[in-house]
Amino acid sequence: MRMRFKSTLSLIMLMLIASLVLGAFYFVYINYISYGADIKVSGPLSINYLNGSKLRLKGNEEVKFSVINDSEEDAYYYIEFKNPKNIKGKVTYNLTNNDDINITDELDNYNSIITSYVLIKGGEIENFTLTFTTAEEFSYSLELNINSELLETNTFAEVVLRNNEIKDNPITIPGAEIATTEEGLIKSTDDFGTTYYFRGKSSNNNVEINGVKFKIVRINGDGTVRLVLDGQTEELQKYYASVDKYKFKEASISNYLLSWANSALEDYTSYLANHKYCNDNNIDGDDFIALSRLQKDNIPSFVCLGDKALSKVGLLTADEVIYAGATLNEYNDQFYLYNANVTANSYLMTSASLTSSAYYPFMLNNKGKVIVNDTGTHFRSVRPVITIIKTATVSGDGTVNNPYVLTNE
Repeated sequence: MRMRFKSTLSLIMLMLIASLVLGAFYFVYINYISYGADIKVSGPLSINYLNGSKLRLKGNEEVKFSVINDSEEDAYYYIEFKNPKNIKGKVTYNLTNNDDINITDELDNYNSIITSYVLIKGGEIENFTLTFTTAEEFSYSLELNINSELLETNTFAEVVLRNNEIKDNPITIPGAEIATTEEGLIKSTDDFGTTYYFRGKSSNNNVEINGVKFKIVRINGDGTVRLVLDGQTEELQKYYASVDKYKFKEASISNYLLSWANSALEDYTSYLANHKYCNDNNIDGDDFIALSRLQKDNIPSFVCLGDKALSKVGLLTADEVIYAGATLNEYNDQFYLYNANVTANSYLMTSASLTSSAYYPFMLNNKGKVIVNDTGTHFRSVRPVITIIKTATVSGDGTVNNPYVLTNE
């Protein structure tokens, strides 16, 4: 009787264990089918989606994931959102890691790459936290994708990265020292993630579009590429027509830039991203905050601390010029933004000071120095800045005799 009881008990325990195993298997199977595998391999990388790669969210949520480089070689990857659905209101996301990424932006209703190519050293682990914030408790969903496979194609950013050794730090100190030698392509951080900028002399950042020559300023954190005209437009221009219209989108310079692009680039305007250009016009009294930040404190930054103007054409910021190799203290005719054919001071988008009668933007003078004492009412040089879409492909190597040329059909 006791043996029969033990046998029955053992059978019940086995059935219970089997049920638990089957239940767990079913849960994992359903989770796999619904959300995709938690661990994905992309080239040398292993990506652990701790919350699953397919996210079903409601209101404020926090998601964590890790990227592991299983090889001994350095690798690049990018992060993107795919198939966002039911975005019924404003959703803000913040992406941070344990290194140098801190991106905040608004979630769009379409697929979007939210970082450019992030460098991960051989054997390293990057841990990420992704926070979503909404004012309303609505449900929405999206797919999180981390991939390195795109580096096998010829998108503009990928080719530039392959053609240059990426450096973590410049040789000279931006803002404190001018850059007169070829310091290369250097890693930093902007509003969208990891940016890569050229500093000093540069022999391989040349681009030609519709016969117009440009210089690469940097790869933006979202994988687009920012270019500046290598020279000046034919006409000198005022920045604004009236002092109450000094902000970039209201100023006359904005319409002039769009007109120039349509005329000079013609059919190639389809390659121009409608991008966010930093106007940096937070004001304190008669001076803008950027004036003390750059003139007194020497704190240049690719992260915009003022208004962002959405446009297909913009101007360089004072920060971009300083990172390229200029300062507010010294002339420099030995860096890639200097061009002897630029005859006058060139307007920048960063704001310096404002009075009741005049607005003073930062400018790059024709001797390669950043200045703050020239008013926007004067006729000055214009050096348009464009941002090339992240899907554009190129040929060439960026040298003067073989500049990068757009190759999309």
